[in-house]
Amino acid sequence: MKLLLHLLALPALLPFAAAAQLITGPLPADPTRAARVAPDQNPAQRPTALALPFFEDFTSPLEGAPNATRWQAATTSYPYLGNIIHYAGGGAYVSNRLAVEPLTRGTATLDGLRANGLPYVANQPVSYGQIDTLTSQAIDLSGLTAASNVRLSFAWQAGGVVGAPTNNANSSPTNLTLELLDNSGSWQSAWTYTSRGSSTKFRQQIFTLSSAYLHSAFRFRFRASGSRTQNTDVFGLDYIYLNSNRAANDTTFQDIATSRGLSSPLAPYTSLPVWQYNAATTPPLNSSLTATINSLTNTGQTPTPISWQGTVRDLGGSGFNASWLTGGRPIVAAARQEVVTGSAATAPLPNSAATKRLRYQLALQTNETNPLTLPNDTLRRDVELADYYAYDDGTPEFIVGLAASNTNPFSYVALAFTANQPDFVKALRVVPIFNNTTTANGGENNQPRPITVAVWADNNGKPANTPLATATGTLTNSATAGPAFQEIKFNPPVAVSGRFYVGYGQASNGLFLNYGLDLNNQLPTNTLFSNTLGAANDPWRPVTLSTPGAPLLRPAMAQTYLATRGQQAISAAFALYPNPAPAGTAVLVEGPAFRQAALLDVLGRPVWQQPAAEAGQTTLRLPARLPGGVYLVQLALPDGSTATRRLVLE
Repeated sequence: MKLLLHLLALPALLPFAAAAQLITGPLPADPTRAARVAPDQNPAQRPTALALPFFEDFTSPLEGAPNATRWQAATTSYPYLGNIIHYAGGGAYVSNRLAVEPLTRGTATLDGLRANGLPYVANQPVSYGQIDTLTSQAIDLSGLTAASNVRLSFAWQAGGVVGAPTNNANSSPTNLTLELLDNSGSWQSAWTYTSRGSSTKFRQQIFTLSSAYLHSAFRFRFRASGSRTQNTDVFGLDYIYLNSNRAANDTTFQDIATSRGLSSPLAPYTSLPVWQYNAATTPPLNSSLTATINSLTNTGQTPTPISWQGTVRDLGGSGFNASWLTGGRPIVAAARQEVVTGSAATAPLPNSAATKRLRYQLALQTNETNPLTLPNDTLRRDVELADYYAYDDGTPEFIVGLAASNTNPFSYVALAFTANQPDFVKALRVVPIFNNTTTANGGENNQPRPITVAVWADNNGKPANTPLATATGTLTNSATAGPAFQEIKFNPPVAVSGRFYVGYGQASNGLFLNYGLDLNNQLPTNTLFSNTLGAANDPWRPVTLSTPGAPLLRPAMAQTYLATRGQQAISAAFALYPNPAPAGTAVLVEGPAFRQAALLDVLGRPVWQQPAAEAGQTTLRLPARLPGGVYLVQLALPDGSTATRRLVLE
């Protein structure tokens, strides 16, 4: 049963959707993780053993590996029965984007991807077994006795934003286990949750440590088991607390904390070119900027009055600093996911031409005095006004892509954007997700592969059948090298205005590739389209993703491009007749003199060149063998420049 579930999750094996439905699925690799994992702290800088209390709610770092002062790195050595064991676990990842409704902002996630974003098993399409672990540094519990009431508590969750972990199978269990290191150097299992194939909310567990664990080098660790090839089987951890003099039911705390992060301050985007922001008639700021807070106190207590302050400032040093929210109210004891809402439009951003990185922050004033819990009272989100549009936050939790097919023609995906003033698309930025399993081992070719990107004008709320321009590039496996976002440039940049579309095409050649999908941000309706039979032959169809999210497809803009404008003016001096033209007929060029003509396909590849004996003649005798479609007639001019006109052959 588990094998069947895994095969169904593999994008390359899903059936081709007749209704142009894009496929979504788990990550076989995450190229964004490696860039966010900081080098481990020098072991010489760590204390030999930590003292009580031990507390961790994963508010720091915002994204990356667990704090090295409290948690072992993946290759840390530890004593075991008199020997030194080089522990090869690790891989837990701290963020505020993978769990669902955590107790406090920031959780540790254990799944089938290592800290560097690669799967534990990269040479098989299906593998189950041990995956991520989270192991504490040594903690000195010497001198304590059973009467000290030393207890360890933690909150855990099965599943996350990616969905539920798979059902358990006896031969390869999907589970989360807590183990404790006793005074003989042996790890003892203290608790295990075995997956039932469904997600859970965060639940609290508490354990009393017997005298066998009250020694000077005590450690505890969480071990997960599940899919070793993707992030299907996810477990979350939060609010880990170890201390003496605790009651057996000590799972409520005098703590009111932030939980779910801020939504995007922009609407409907997460980023805009700064000049497009400035050109908007109404500032595109979110009138419902939200976050959530939790009260971890006992249900029998009276409501606690708190206040909050929302601020925004420019990290670039312009001095801009404003408030977008001031308020407060009593929070009921044990309340969960209380929504705090304000309007980003309360703090209009300066309309300067400089690019900006803005930090939106929400800070609670809870009158708490415990320094361990104060950091979880604040959360923030950074927003860029630079040179690109985005619906995503830059981090994928899932994949999205065209369904694999070896029989259908070229297919396209297109994502809609709106320019507040005429602009130029200079590139498309994407996050490709390679599955890191070779074809010989049942996966896909993870070597660099070509991509075709395109820009379309609007045609009554859908992309036009013929792209304004296309470009080709090569994508590399960025899980092991290179940045997460990769850029394919348009040369020259493509002029757009109003609603326009960018996307990519995929030929039926077996080299299928998927792209990152952000599950923490959603697309507006009527934004995503696909064309399964080629842009010139099949109408575009709107797509509703089975797992909602925002594809990591970002158009980079040029604002002004004088060379292109000049080139457009030169090209406009020429005309082609007839156009469209029947295949095999001659085409007449009207306009100034030119030196030689060439014909390019939509990918920019030459398919015909005017013979030297006919160079400069205005009648182009195109070969009859050319198939119908869209071509570009490129004219070399006497001054060395070129003019280009689009030609349709029927």
